[in-house]
Amino acid sequence: MSTMLKCALPIAFAFAAPPLHAQLGPAWESYVSLSQGDINMIKTTITGQVHGKKLGTTASWANAKSGNSGSITLLNIWSRDGRRCEQIEYRLVPPTKIPFDRFVLTSCVQTDGSWKLSEQAPDTVTQTPKQRS
Repeated sequence: MSTMLKCALPIAFAFAAPPLHAQLGPAWESYVSLSQGDINMIKTTITGQVHGKKLGTTASWANAKSGNSGSITLLNIWSRDGRRCEQIEYRLVPPTKIPFDRFVLTSCVQTDGSWKLSEQAPDTVTQTPKQRS
């Protein structure tokens, strides 16, 4: 663990919500240091290929400039107060390929169509994740 880098969770910046810094709280530890280019790729990938898609959707990203890459997988979908919520797995891989990071975060769509991180678990699950082998 001594090689672990301390930084604010960069994945959260992919949601691009101005009050997001207040949502995060204290810094999280991460093995992968993301560049702004990485963050932009994650944002583009989750917005265009994951949010609002079917359960199990997986999209990958790779930044040749930083050497970082990763995948984003939609693990669970449910409805809360008539809004779609999603549990999403983020895998971040550094150029060395190990160690990599795995984060599972929940976000819910807002009335204006934007997505916001949520700490709440599903009350009513409308779809359940498939079992992985």
